[in-house]
Amino acid sequence: MAGNYTHRNLIVWQRAQELGYQVSKLTQRLPQSWANAVLARQIVSAATSMGANIAEGHGRYTPAAHRNHLLIARGSLAETDSWLDQLRRAGHITTAEERPLLQECIEITAMLTKKVLMLDNLLQQGSSSVRESREPYSILEGMEEPPFPFLLDDYLSS
Repeated sequence: MAGNYTHRNLIVWQRAQELGYQVSKLTQRLPQSWANAVLARQIVSAATSMGANIAEGHGRYTPAAHRNHLLIARGSLAETDSWLDQLRRAGHITTAEERPLLQECIEITAMLTKKVLMLDNLLQQGSSSVRESREPYSILEGMEEPPFPFLLDDYLSS
């Protein structure tokens, strides 16, 4: 099994899984209340669906289906970011605790953007199957500008 190339070999999947785990762990310390249970359920759902959608897309083997699942994962990343903001606003996490999680959201989003653009190229070429490189992803390689027009520090200070 170790020699097989699966979604588990993808750095973007590994990072999404770790982010989902870190978010799940974070919610375990929330005080018990109905509102906090809703927050926890929502953020855990969003954060854990990222890796699941990356894995499902990788297993589809058609550029359009693969791309669709990567875009769903990107949406879940944005949702996770939004829920992290709510946790910070509610005083459940500090800015210092939020910062590395937001940075990871930004970096995983950039990785997914690169993969989506690669799949867009395959679709434009009329390809009906996906064969990925086994090389690690470089987050910003090939991008003319960063995927976000703002800096994390600027975002957190507003």
